[in-house]
Amino acid sequence: MLQQTGVSTVIPYFERWIARFPDVHALAVADEQEALSIWQGLGYYRRCRNLLAGARVIAADAWPGDAKAWQRIPGVGRYTAAAIASIALGEPVPVVDGNVERVYARLTGDPSSAAELTRRAWDWAGRELRQENPGDWNQALMELGATVCTPTSPKCAACPLASNCMARKQGCVDRLPTPSPKPETIYLEFDVAIVTNRGRFGLRQIPAGEWWEGMWEFPRFPKGSLCGRQLAVHKHTVTNHRITLHPVMASLRDVDVEFRWFSAEEIEEAPLPAPQRAILHRLAANARRLVP
Repeated sequence: MLQQTGVSTVIPYFERWIARFPDVHALAVADEQEALSIWQGLGYYRRCRNLLAGARVIAADAWPGDAKAWQRIPGVGRYTAAAIASIALGEPVPVVDGNVERVYARLTGDPSSAAELTRRAWDWAGRELRQENPGDWNQALMELGATVCTPTSPKCAACPLASNCMARKQGCVDRLPTPSPKPETIYLEFDVAIVTNRGRFGLRQIPAGEWWEGMWEFPRFPKGSLCGRQLAVHKHTVTNHRITLHPVMASLRDVDVEFRWFSAEEIEEAPLPAPQRAILHRLAANARRLVP
């Protein structure tokens, strides 16, 4: 859950998740739709599917015993595997996250960026790793980057490594690590069909290969495809994508889609992507205002 997401945001989702899935075996037998429903709002839904798939592998094969074995679990990469193995299992393997990369770049004065910086940071972390209590060492490096060697306004006077820091000696702390090139911004625009029938909403399940696959949505179409009453535009950002949704009160004859019909109660429990959920809540708010 903490991949790409801050701790303060994750906490309520984590608490809700653990209340429903208190251990790996409870998650392993869960239905994907239920897991997505509890996860919804947190975004990056591939993490949810990987967590579910990983739980099923562990429930079937037992817990991995080292970092290499952890990397065979769906969704577990080098960093996560090393963190688990060093902190929970005491295996002497280095850990590199964004915080450690920043400490490395400033401490050594390395101007590399992107993949080259990551590669060099891993090499450095492996050389510097303390064999005794490797988990404590790794956590200390990550915490140093998170609380002292911060991206902006680093607390150099409080840093235990300040006397050895090349960036501080060269006066370039604020320029390291070298930023990676920003990806091009991609703009996407869709019409969104709001179709109702006897108080129920028509949704389609998003097919495999599309964003938010497996979840449910008011069907999307290229901008300008639908006729009908236009509702308030909704804008949403995902990484470098800027998405604009134009909800349209459409009729069945205007939309050639295989629907599933949801009541107001059912749709609240269905896993919807965040922008679709926002449109639903706006519809509900408008309906309440129209009640005399």
